Amino acid sequence: MGSILVTGCSGLVGTHLVHKLLDKGYSVVGIDLVKSPSLPDHDNFTFDFMDLRDADDVNVLFNSIKFEGVINAFGIKGSPIRAKENPLDFLEPSIKVNTNIIENSHKHNCWLVFMSSVGVYEPAEVFVEDTVWKTLPSPNDWFPSWSKRIPELYLEAFKVQHKYDKWTIVRPANIFGEYDNFGEGATVIGATCRKVYESDGEIEAWGDGTPTRDFIYAGDVADGCINCLENKLHITTNLGSGEEISIKRMIETVSKVSGKEIKINWDTSKPNGDMRRKMSTKVQEQFELLPKLGFEEGIKETYKHYENIRYCNR
Repeated sequence: MGSILVTGCSGLVGTHLVHKLLDKGYSVVGIDLVKSPSLPDHDNFTFDFMDLRDADDVNVLFNSIKFEGVINAFGIKGSPIRAKENPLDFLEPSIKVNTNIIENSHKHNCWLVFMSSVGVYEPAEVFVEDTVWKTLPSPNDWFPSWSKRIPELYLEAFKVQHKYDKWTIVRPANIFGEYDNFGEGATVIGATCRKVYESDGEIEAWGDGTPTRDFIYAGDVADGCINCLENKLHITTNLGSGEEISIKRMIETVSKVSGKEIKINWDTSKPNGDMRRKMSTKVQEQFELLPKLGFEEGIKETYKHYENIRYCNR
């Protein structure tokens, strides 16, 4: 089987991608600025430290290896405060990296799966793929949103001018999983796993627990990306769970899989945030891209992984 390039291979989805691609028999080249200890020691896996903003280095990479496909899981993580105060931290690397990856994927005629984000949408109760370019993103996600919108537009421009259409755009919902950040700046599920693990029977949570979110397990995102690559799906699609999970249910699920009896103290003086967020899954259903593992099983895997980390670090 051919070689697949995975950018952002040390990240939440990237790590899953590497393991799954190797299990399927591919040779994998992983690129990142740091090497995760969760990446495998495998004869068919090559890791390379590389700043993908350097066009010359990216050109050399593509000239030296004939890739069957590229899954671009590169992304910049950061809080809304960081995005507001340091917007170039999102825009500069994203535009340069994605420009280099797209141009080389076109030049070498290989299939590209570009991982965009739920952040490209304006605030809405249901996110539908073809609404993005009729709207503007939320002011709270302004710069991170454009860091993903611009590469999407760049792909469309390549299609118009060069007839290059060997690409898929995927827009995952709120991703969680084993290789997430559980420390400072963690997303809500990562932070909840930490709180529950450290709890002596009580935790505090913001709002009243009624808002709903679309959570998707990172392994299911990886499966969706690989499906798009192998079947050469020239589509733009959400990768969502197909169900709305309340914040209350999410916390209760983490508590349940932990085996603890946890009392949740809701601080209703704190904001709930948007009351409802859900990805439309009509395109996913059409192309058989719905999640395989699902929410509760994904939470079990995530919490078990966090327990093991804490146990090993004692």
